[in-house]
Amino acid sequence: MPTWLGPALKWGGIVLVIVSALALIYVQMATPAPAPETGEAASEAPVTLYWGLLVIGVAAAIAGFALGRPKRPT
Repeated sequence: MPTWLGPALKWGGIVLVIVSALALIYVQMATPAPAPETGEAASEAPVTLYWGLLVIGVAAAIAGFALGRPKRPT
């Protein structure tokens, strides 16, 4: 296992979680709802994408922390 993989997963996962959480907050809170007279519903694709990136970031961070632990002597 390369030595750079653990820190890359750990810190990359943390950064991905932060960025996707900020994007979710922005999309949910800051963007206005579409007007009812337009008759067109807003697309849910970006929200689904941001949730997916959040889950991937958490999984990468967990894997990075698991790889970064010192080995137990046997």
